[in-house]
Amino acid sequence: MATNSWQSALLRSKLFWALVSVPVIGLVTFICNWYAQRSLVDAKLAELRANGLPTTASEVDDFYVVPDGVTDTTNLWVAAIDAVRTADLSTRGKTLPIIGNGSTRVPPPGEPWAELEASRTLLGELDKELQLIYRAAAAGGQIRFPTNYSAGMPPPFFDIGTTIEVSDLLKLGAHVSAHDGDDERTLQDLTAIFALSDAMRDEPSGVSQMVRRAFHSIGSYHVERLLPHCRWNDAKLQSLQVAIGSAQFKDELSNAVCGERAFCLSMLDDMTLGPSRQANKLAALRFFGSSIEGYAEPWPAALQKQREINAEITRLEDGKVSCIRLKGVLLIMPAFSGIDGARVTARQRCAIAGIATQRHWLKHGRLPNSLAEIDAELLGDSSEPSVQLTDPFNGQPLRYMMEETRVVIYSVGSNQQDDGGHCGLKTREPRDVGFTLKR
Repeated sequence: MATNSWQSALLRSKLFWALVSVPVIGLVTFICNWYAQRSLVDAKLAELRANGLPTTASEVDDFYVVPDGVTDTTNLWVAAIDAVRTADLSTRGKTLPIIGNGSTRVPPPGEPWAELEASRTLLGELDKELQLIYRAAAAGGQIRFPTNYSAGMPPPFFDIGTTIEVSDLLKLGAHVSAHDGDDERTLQDLTAIFALSDAMRDEPSGVSQMVRRAFHSIGSYHVERLLPHCRWNDAKLQSLQVAIGSAQFKDELSNAVCGERAFCLSMLDDMTLGPSRQANKLAALRFFGSSIEGYAEPWPAALQKQREINAEITRLEDGKVSCIRLKGVLLIMPAFSGIDGARVTARQRCAIAGIATQRHWLKHGRLPNSLAEIDAELLGDSSEPSVQLTDPFNGQPLRYMMEETRVVIYSVGSNQQDDGGHCGLKTREPRDVGFTLKR
């Protein structure tokens, strides 16, 4: 009887300690994992800081600087933008095309344009503002907009609305000059659009980089429209190629991802995530790190990497446990795409090739039968002419199509299908991306 009692007590004791040890072991394991994750996060953040990269929104302010050796044209561009804001362009030009509610499309030079005289008059009235823009554009360099990123969310830069008005004013000026036969002024207006875009090249947020790319695409579009009507010599065409070709959009996307990573990490610090904060930060660091590594590869591999990251994020969102454990990072993680950057790169390369085709015609008196026939020096100052003729979407040569009335140089676009050169700035997917020359 005593033996059975003793055995029962022993069994109850073992059961008690088993029940106690399970949660204790679980708690100890959890604490160890949390500490390991925190140590890993701290190490990764320290490594980023050692490399001069931001890890918080406030650090973006120090990261967002004009690089050494690059002319700081902040004061010039801010003065020009302020002048355009004061000029109240939207009110004064509200009946005109491009900057107002006038005709949606300006007719090509040589055709009647009802608003030509009114447009010319407005440009004359805004000559002082235009001279400030030209001065900033001619200085080259880069701008550091007076933007404060320390609040945590990436704010819009300086004055996006007026900056767009600056671009619109230059577009209107280019068309008026082309109608007036002033080829020199047309070139000045067009290259100033690319200079404005280039001044924004190190913007540390995705939204600001999107605006930068939009300005560049718009510039390429208007070059395409006006090139057949301007009598530019070879030197002028080469200068236009240089203006178009200076942008390195893949590198700039990587730079913007660095800024977005810092914003994301700051937002995670402000969220109520409890003990899962470190897991969320690790996931964010991994996603952003993979994206940046992808942009170090050629365009096709870079795009594939972004697709893989998005696919993994989707799987985590669909998971029953991961969607809860990583709810913070999954909620604020931006879309990793790169397609917009590849698209503007494709348009950039097609425009450079299109101008090279025009230069070939000036040199040889005929159009080339293929892009491979164009002399390398006619592609501008590129040290890698073969890259300039490569489609960023598939790594193959750009398409060259000769028709009865036009030549089309194009990329297959994001669907990676040849849609027969059906392209244009406002064309929606799935379509090609390209540049058209009249024959």
